Amino acid sequence: MSIREVTGYVLVALNQFRYLPLENLRIIRGTKLYEDRYALAIFLNYRKDGNFGLQELGLKNLTDIVSAT
Repeated sequence: MSIREVTGYVLVALNQFRYLPLENLRIIRGTKLYEDRYALAIFLNYRKDGNFGLQELGLKNLTDIVSAT
């Protein structure tokens, strides 16, 4: 993916994949927050068979998470 900047929040939830390729993401600004608290929220990422789903986030270029509040 070629996403480099997010002005609001990033929510990763209810997915079954193992890897999330966000290598180009550099900054999450957090001008709007998930549940008015989080600029980055990651939860409930598992497969239907009960095995692990998400095992790796490709956020190797993420340098800053800023919250507006």
